[in-house]
Amino acid sequence: MNWDIFIKTKPITKLISTSFRSASIQDLDQILIIERRVYPQPWSEQKFVDSFNHTDIDIQLATQDQTVVGYCLTLPSMDFVDILNICVDSDYQQQGLGWQLLDNLCKQHQGSARKAIILEVRESNIAAIRFYQSYGFKQIDSRKKYYSNGEDAKILRLQIG
Repeated sequence: MNWDIFIKTKPITKLISTSFRSASIQDLDQILIIERRVYPQPWSEQKFVDSFNHTDIDIQLATQDQTVVGYCLTLPSMDFVDILNICVDSDYQQQGLGWQLLDNLCKQHQGSARKAIILEVRESNIAAIRFYQSYGFKQIDSRKKYYSNGEDAKILRLQIG
């Protein structure tokens, strides 16, 4: 399966207060609006529906005043968590939300047997790579021609335990 992670970044302008909750299928329309606004090659509606129907995939939402402003889809395994998709609405970027989504993910798995978070990121997505590196992710490998357009992916890992 091919999971895209693409983040555009600019200087942080202000930190916003967010709440986190598990997503439900009723949140799909809001998620799709954000996905299509942010990503040049967004996930399909069916890919999200399949994720909601997959009992092991966790979908967390970041909200501000009941408005969905970001989300993080993960697939936990025995000893690590794989980020499948993480996104912040373009109107709320550069306000610390990406950092907060990752903080929330780390807190969710604190004290568990999962000792790392893994993700793939487009080799050309320098802004996302820098963001993840600033959070503490390290490149551990790459996947040749991982994306549908033939682009390679960098595999990044963050040790959490």
